Amino acid sequence: MEAAPPTILCRGVTKRYDLGARSVEALRGVDLSLDGAGFYAVMGSSGSGKSTLMHLVAGLDRPTSGEVTVAGERVDRMSEAQLTLFRRRKIGIVFQHFNLLPSMSALDNVMLPALLDGMPRAASESRARELLEELGVAQRADHRPDALSGGEQQRVAIARALFFAPPVILADEPTGNLDSAAAARLFALLSQIARAHRTLLLMVTHEPAAAANCERVVVLRDGTVAGAFSTENLDAGALALRAQELARPAR
Repeated sequence: MEAAPPTILCRGVTKRYDLGARSVEALRGVDLSLDGAGFYAVMGSSGSGKSTLMHLVAGLDRPTSGEVTVAGERVDRMSEAQLTLFRRRKIGIVFQHFNLLPSMSALDNVMLPALLDGMPRAASESRARELLEELGVAQRADHRPDALSGGEQQRVAIARALFFAPPVILADEPTGNLDSAAAARLFALLSQIARAHRTLLLMVTHEPAAAANCERVVVLRDGTVAGAFSTENLDAGALALRAQELARPAR
């Protein structure tokens, strides 16, 4: 019997953007394999390709060449309609800017994926309230985003991402709009979520203090994977040095 593929698998992934007469290679043959529940980070300097990689894994963009498999399915081969359903049910996405609809309550924002999927409102509301309770913002269910703090908005966004218990959650610089205290609480929460929900949580970040909360760090350099390492016994300072060593241009 053939073994199941890793939860996230990239093989020879390239991404080229044609900007007029100029061509930019954002990714140059990325090979990446991540499997099982856990909290992982992708690090790299500006222009290293980390956000591009996240977008390809999420099915928000398509590779120029190569294969992208998520939860056993080739997202690079899907139609736009298939991708929409796959993202809704199999990939939770947590954005830096929260992406909550301002005219809707926190509860309705969490319920939105289920309502788009045709789930009955009573069942959707029950699940949404359960997640808001787990994330400590149940008392804010009827408030709109502009009445919530940044940390509360991010927790609502995470509840929305968790609605269908996806095997993969992607977080793109999730603490970029939070103060240091709220960011530290969020890192602890994301780590707890990865364990409790048995999901693979992949975070893009440039902050060593953020990556130190993860189990493993993948470093990108000039559109390729420069290396990966475990964070065990590494504080933020040691992790930063390790990542910098990998990110240095090859001589």
